[in-house]
Amino acid sequence: MALPMPVTSRRGGNMFETIIAALMILLAIGFVVFFKLQVGTGHWGDYVLRVSLGDAAGLNLGSDVRVAGTKVGSVTGLSLEQPGYRAIADISIRDDILLPADSTATVSSPALGDVYLSLRPGHSNQTIRRGGVLGVPRRTLTSALIQTR
Repeated sequence: MALPMPVTSRRGGNMFETIIAALMILLAIGFVVFFKLQVGTGHWGDYVLRVSLGDAAGLNLGSDVRVAGTKVGSVTGLSLEQPGYRAIADISIRDDILLPADSTATVSSPALGDVYLSLRPGHSNQTIRRGGVLGVPRRTLTSALIQTR
């Protein structure tokens, strides 16, 4: 008794399989875009700034950076400046956010939720350049006060 042989098509595939494969690719692309918009800042470009802080207690890599409560970036690095013993936070923020040169930064720790870095824009006409430093180190402020006396 011979086993039945399956009928095969000489065509490379059928249209149904092609449509399903195309839909799966579109679904994967849609997921990546949705994930970036929901988890990230909703903006594709960014740039790096350094923030000098007297105390960075509670900040971690990946902590939010916010302006007026809105997430505009994240903390990408933390280090200690010596000999001034100030915390230096490297942050990545959206490239459409241009901060005035006299902007300030504080670590905010709400009663509920994660600690984040809060940026308060200043009023200067000059902006902080990419890779610039936000926050005046204490020794610079002290030396400026001594020179004015």
